[in-house]
Amino acid sequence: MAESQARKPVYKWVSFWLALVVLLYLLAGFIGLPWWLQKTIPEQLASQLGWQGQVSDVDFNPLTMTLDVEGLDAEDGEGEKVVAAQRIHVNLTAWQLVTGTLAFESIRLESPFVRVDLLKDYGVNLARDWSEHHTDTAAEEAPADDAGEPPRLYFGEIQLVDGHIRFRDYSQGREETFDITPLDLSLNDLATYNSEGDASDYNLTAAINDQQIQWNGNIGVMPFHSNGRLELNNIAHSTLWHFASPYAPYLVNEGELSLSTDYAVSSAGEFALVTSNGELQIRDISTSLPGAEAPFATLKTLKLSDIGFNLADRSLTVGAVDLDGLQGDIQRDADGAINLLKPFAGADESTSAAEAESATASGDTDTTPFRWRIEQVHLKNSNIQWQDNALATPANLQAGNIDIQMGPLTQALEEPVPYEAAMTLNDGGSVEARGQTTPVPFTLETVLSLDQIALAPFQPYVQESADVAFAGGTLRAEGNLDLDAQDPPLTGTFSGNGQVQDLVLTRAGDGDPLLSWSSLLLNPIEYNLEPARLEIGTITLTGPDANIIRKADGSTNLDGLMKGDDAQAERSESDASGDDEQGFIFRVGSIQLENGQFDLADRTVEPVFTTRMREMNGLIEGLSNISPQQGSVKLGGQLGERGQVDVSGSIGTLGQEDTSHLELKLDNMAMAELSPYFGRFVGYAVDSGKLRMDLNYDITGPRIEAENRIVMDQLVLGQSVDSEDAVQAPVKLGLTLLTDTDGIIDINLPIEGNLEDPEFRVGQVVMRAFVNLLAKAATSPFSMLGSMAELAGLSGDELGQVAFVPGEATLGADEDKKLEVLANALSERPELLLNVRGAVDPDLDGVALKSERMNRRLNLTTDTPREQRVKALEAEYASDNGQSALTALQQEHGETGEDRHNSPEWVAILTRELTQSVELPPEALERLAKARGTLLQQRLSQEYGIPNDQLFLQAPSQDAQTDMGEDAIRVIVPFSMEAR
Repeated sequence: MAESQARKPVYKWVSFWLALVVLLYLLAGFIGLPWWLQKTIPEQLASQLGWQGQVSDVDFNPLTMTLDVEGLDAEDGEGEKVVAAQRIHVNLTAWQLVTGTLAFESIRLESPFVRVDLLKDYGVNLARDWSEHHTDTAAEEAPADDAGEPPRLYFGEIQLVDGHIRFRDYSQGREETFDITPLDLSLNDLATYNSEGDASDYNLTAAINDQQIQWNGNIGVMPFHSNGRLELNNIAHSTLWHFASPYAPYLVNEGELSLSTDYAVSSAGEFALVTSNGELQIRDISTSLPGAEAPFATLKTLKLSDIGFNLADRSLTVGAVDLDGLQGDIQRDADGAINLLKPFAGADESTSAAEAESATASGDTDTTPFRWRIEQVHLKNSNIQWQDNALATPANLQAGNIDIQMGPLTQALEEPVPYEAAMTLNDGGSVEARGQTTPVPFTLETVLSLDQIALAPFQPYVQESADVAFAGGTLRAEGNLDLDAQDPPLTGTFSGNGQVQDLVLTRAGDGDPLLSWSSLLLNPIEYNLEPARLEIGTITLTGPDANIIRKADGSTNLDGLMKGDDAQAERSESDASGDDEQGFIFRVGSIQLENGQFDLADRTVEPVFTTRMREMNGLIEGLSNISPQQGSVKLGGQLGERGQVDVSGSIGTLGQEDTSHLELKLDNMAMAELSPYFGRFVGYAVDSGKLRMDLNYDITGPRIEAENRIVMDQLVLGQSVDSEDAVQAPVKLGLTLLTDTDGIIDINLPIEGNLEDPEFRVGQVVMRAFVNLLAKAATSPFSMLGSMAELAGLSGDELGQVAFVPGEATLGADEDKKLEVLANALSERPELLLNVRGAVDPDLDGVALKSERMNRRLNLTTDTPREQRVKALEAEYASDNGQSALTALQQEHGETGEDRHNSPEWVAILTRELTQSVELPPEALERLAKARGTLLQQRLSQEYGIPNDQLFLQAPSQDAQTDMGEDAIRVIVPFSMEAR
């Protein structure tokens, strides 16, 4: 009985020890583990990471297997908070331990905080702190990872509430802090083993101020797979730009990004990633160049919709790319650099090759081509401003309402891409184009339409080669443009038509119109880029009005209009001296001129010469610079007030040595309009008269040969004009001599010269030729009566003088017919005045008069035989001077033989010697001169009927010339002429 009482039942011992174990378990769980964790966590943080940490409270419920850690706070070695959590709650599921699975019913982190620093060397502060407290040896001695399956873990629920991640970036050389808060995450049913249930669901939301991140879907670990949707909303430009700035060529000043996409990722077999239903939207973008004050581009919206990506197929698809509200400012500086391209200046093309070699070396041997496709790109509501400062005068062009649609586009760059484009220019006009293009090799096929394009904004480009300004004018053009760059150089064609309307050209800096027209129509146009060829069917020029001015210094308002003419001429000469390869080719079928007018002004004369060609109409056909080519011209219009001008002829191949023959006929032009030229070159203005001209020009290259028939009808000179350039001759006399009995001057003035000679001007040469002819007529008036003189067997010079017998008022033989011809000429030209002046030669006439007195004393007459006359003269000389003197005189002149008795020279010698002692009365020569003048006046008046108002007797003179004829010696008395 006692033994029985002393021995306790077994169940009581079991219960005791079980109770003791439970008690110990409860003591360890409620008291020991929390105390140990609260002590160990700071120690581990210090030893493993070098952090100073603390835990406010740790609670563990061994019955419910729940752990609560409150007030976790850790600072790194620099005293900055690195990790913190308000509360950590962990709920274990003990019953799954029997299956070898460590299961967590729930894990909840409240207000967790972690600070992540990206260091200058791109390291992370967390990894840095770990590595500083773990040697490489420890890492080498660490056992290798088990190659088997991962531990079986199960998480029923993971929650992160009101989290905060502070990301600080030092890698860009400056600190930038991003606070991601609040961060909320929920994850359900996550297992590291292949659970037969559904994949776990997750949901993550985060924010950086107003920037929102939403991520939800499901995930599986064995094998890893996930499906879900990611949304990024209102991501600020500053966030993205901080990371992209080292790689971006431009600065981003403003903008927000939103991204959403469905995705599926899996590591079963080959890693796979597929996205779909993606959308990327960037709003209010503003970009600028480094150092620039203002942005060069802003964009209201950039939207990519229906984005899909497949990693396995290496493919990307985009349904549409929409750009709305682009405002661009493109500039070219004085050095020719374009602002958009400056960030790329000096880029080494070898970079791409180096990157490719690096990829190959790193083992990237996937040769599957990347495929992409964009269904449509649409740019709308956009404006572009182009400023060109590389010109002498900066250009500023603006295009608005830009609307461009193109697509689809693919990685097959050789495939054609359809497009449509339209825009308006702020200064007027619109541009439309549609067609297709291929990027590589570049080709372009487009139907182009330009409507009412204002030319004035393009003036700075024109002024690079021409000193002109647009005071008005618009351009219209329609046609097909094809470009092809498969083989350099760029080739292409344009076929269509063009029209320039209401053009007004002025000289730069001068407001006076230089050239204008109402319409210039070119239809059709065929232009080939390479080889250069231009063919135009018909050019219709309506209402042209040109204003051509010759300035006082001889230059014109057209001189120097084209810049670089000398350099161009040198290039042309160089090209001509090279091979025979044909350069630019052009052909024009016809040029129609409708209602043209041209104002001409010449300020080299005073008063200024002005005239106008009006109502010019006509046709020029068949112009080309390719031989053989023979064009034609036929133009007509009104010149001056009533004049009519017509131009016709043939035109040879332009730029070649072919001959062009042009005929210009001018009729019924008022001579008074030419009064300034007559005043300058002739010295008289013009009161009245009409002009007709028939000009025939042959032009071969620069050489010109011309016949200028000029007919002046009833020309009447006006008052005299004081001009240094006026001809110094009696021009009225010359005009009178050139004028026929009907009051018409009909002359032909041939000229020739070189048109490339700056001193050669056709009009001036013709005028000079006319003035020279006028001067010749005035200074040699009787030569102008040559036609009448020739009928009488005389020359013009002979008609202007008569011969007298020495010492007598007796005309020489055959001199009477001169008077008759002269009288007829005067009767036909009543404006001519004939001056008669008696004249003597004191020597010849003096000897003759003395000889007459001596002959009377010696009883010698004109009938005395010469031998008898010689003997009488020798006897008189011997009587006066002695026989020895006569003998010496004979020997001196070689007159010693018998033949001296028939020598007229010996008679003259003896007469001269004997008459030296004869004395004449002082009035003898004067009376002889008057007698000769009176004789001529009386015979012309009485015998030939010359009116007294045309015949004038002038004072006698003693300066007559002597004609030593073969038959006789005569005294020449000239006439002179004047005009009324």
